[in-house]
Amino acid sequence: MKKRVHRVFALAAALCILASCLVPPEASFAAQPADPGQTQQQAGQADPAARGVGQGGLTQGSLTAYTLPPVTVYGVADQPPTVPVTTRFGTQFNVVTEEQIALQNSLDFYDALRNVPGVIFQKKNIIGGQTSHSLYIRGRGAGHPSPDLSILFDDVPRFGALYGQALADGVPVYALGGMEIYKYPQPSRFGSGYGMVNFIPKYMTREGYELKLGFEGGSFATFAENIGMGAKKEQFDVYAAQSRIWTAGHVDNSAAWQESWYGNLGVQLFDNWSLRVMSSYVSAQTEGPDSPLTGGRRTSQGVNSWLNDRYDTYSSLSTVTLANNYKQASGWLKGYYNDTKFFIRGEGASDTYSRQHVQMYGLRGRETFSIWDGSEFVLGFDLDKTEMENYQSRHNRRNMAGALIPERSTTTWDFPDQTLFSPYLAASQMFGSEEGFHVIPSAGVRFYTHNLFADQVAPQAGVVLGYGHTDVNFNYARGVNYPSPVIFQGVLSNRSMPSGLDTKEIKPEIVDHFEVGLTHKWPGLFTVGGTYFHDDGRDRTRAYMGGPAGVFPTGSYFNTSSTARYVIDGFELSGSLTPVDGLELFAGATWLKARAEGDDGVEQDKMPYTPEFAFQAGFKWDFLEHFRLSGDFQHIQGMYQGTVARSGAAWNNPVTSVTRLTDRDRLPDINVLNLRLDYMFDYEPWHLEQGKIYIAVDNVLNAPYAYAMEKNSATGARDFYYMPGTTFMAGFELKF
Repeated sequence: MKKRVHRVFALAAALCILASCLVPPEASFAAQPADPGQTQQQAGQADPAARGVGQGGLTQGSLTAYTLPPVTVYGVADQPPTVPVTTRFGTQFNVVTEEQIALQNSLDFYDALRNVPGVIFQKKNIIGGQTSHSLYIRGRGAGHPSPDLSILFDDVPRFGALYGQALADGVPVYALGGMEIYKYPQPSRFGSGYGMVNFIPKYMTREGYELKLGFEGGSFATFAENIGMGAKKEQFDVYAAQSRIWTAGHVDNSAAWQESWYGNLGVQLFDNWSLRVMSSYVSAQTEGPDSPLTGGRRTSQGVNSWLNDRYDTYSSLSTVTLANNYKQASGWLKGYYNDTKFFIRGEGASDTYSRQHVQMYGLRGRETFSIWDGSEFVLGFDLDKTEMENYQSRHNRRNMAGALIPERSTTTWDFPDQTLFSPYLAASQMFGSEEGFHVIPSAGVRFYTHNLFADQVAPQAGVVLGYGHTDVNFNYARGVNYPSPVIFQGVLSNRSMPSGLDTKEIKPEIVDHFEVGLTHKWPGLFTVGGTYFHDDGRDRTRAYMGGPAGVFPTGSYFNTSSTARYVIDGFELSGSLTPVDGLELFAGATWLKARAEGDDGVEQDKMPYTPEFAFQAGFKWDFLEHFRLSGDFQHIQGMYQGTVARSGAAWNNPVTSVTRLTDRDRLPDINVLNLRLDYMFDYEPWHLEQGKIYIAVDNVLNAPYAYAMEKNSATGARDFYYMPGTTFMAGFELKF
């Protein structure tokens, strides 16, 4: 098997390099893709107001390295988080810039996403995340264990792949130059999963030397410090950063901290070729708050309802990227290695813990090129290898009645290695011109070859119709979501699989996505858009992590011909407005209607973390030369907590129903207003270019809100894990 993988690696690398040389360097582009090694600030200098390839200036300083993927996009220069960017494939994605992350005073990446329409998160602490699901995009992401959403850092995987955790503890916001959020399947952009968040790392983009210092502190003994140093001279650039965040927490046992180290080195090898090496290490700890029902560290409300003491994360990621940039073609070849250990301390009983160890490595390549006027082709592949292990040391356990029983045991699950190879290609052709009438049809396909599960094909098709600054986009795409090998946990003895099990009969869950959107722009003044979408998902694999090991009656653990399905319909409105110089406004609204059906034919008209309505808005106002006032507001209603699962069956009965939600699962409506005031200055004798002193106030209205609850299945009692009331933070940023 390893020889086969090595041959695939070599073949894929050769194909990617060959694609970059298909057209001679002298050829010209009718529509030139964005340079993967070039910032949007650089790309937008030619004409900041233009609509076209790489004309979105999304950076706010030379340390930001946000780049759009090498696909032609249609966007405005400074894209707010609510307004999507439209591509030539009729698809859309949202962006969050480094400046927006700072203005939102984001201490973890959950907070950085709070103004993206259709994106919801849940947590119990001021910073940090815990096990199980925590990030949701248009109603998807509540599966556990299930990697519903792809979390990428520098275009490669970085998340808890064993159970599908987003692992906010493993991503430092101070190393980010921006974020891309893909809210539905797009085979020409990413593979397994229904949605994707890609974190863009920082690097130096301007000649010279820089030093950046920051510190802030405030409510609940919350502090954050960061330092970044960079240099760029001729063909070399280097950037290194360190950060640490910690908090005592707003309730007992809700403390958390995160420490990160980051480095990025770039070398321009030749006129059209560059090499970049990035490395990131993060260690973090997040405590599990006390039960809001009992106020204690342990509860006994039913099976598996105890609380965990804390969660420890250690994550390292390294990437090596070889990029090319010709007039007619640009792309990259990237190798990566990710090693993440996630500890659950106090799981189930005192002196019991689990350690999840995930190693992900592979090779990814992508090339975008044009052969004739108006054409655009994308050719790429993802080759991902995953090794997973789960170790549990148990000193006590609880029986079915919740009583504590002393027991000393250790268990190790060494899951079978997982290899997924997914090559893809896509093409589009523009008829007409951007300034006048234009039609851009497109089509693409991604192939999935998996060593454990059934192979799959994911097509996509789209068309953009427009005149000038008005576009209508139509898009269809199929999403493929492969389960993690954790579904074998209940029947696995090290790597020995049960006899009689053909894992290739296990189909990935798929969803067919349909979308139509309308966007109109008045450059320099406003952008407004609306999108309707329909998702039809089916074949969700149930994870059986219990039952007698080594025994595998036919059909008892996996129903490979499941009829379980869900349907989500939604409508999004988004807009931004610049009524006067120095004042920017943005807003977005999302309506969702979900329904699901189990194998038993029973329907459910609600799905977890799929709110009926969500509204986000924000502003940025520069006044009196040195002052900036910014803020944002989130309103969420009709949201239910829970997990998307087919449940209610014994281990040897494949007929199941989907999670049934009642009013007891409904969370209170959320209304949160946040404000920040900056005083900006510089001091030339010290070469201080950008200095800021600021104060931030979160939850200005002191509104009670929660993303999760504790329930007693026996008595019916419930209470919420309430987030902090009004909090204050003050700090400074200095850039030399």
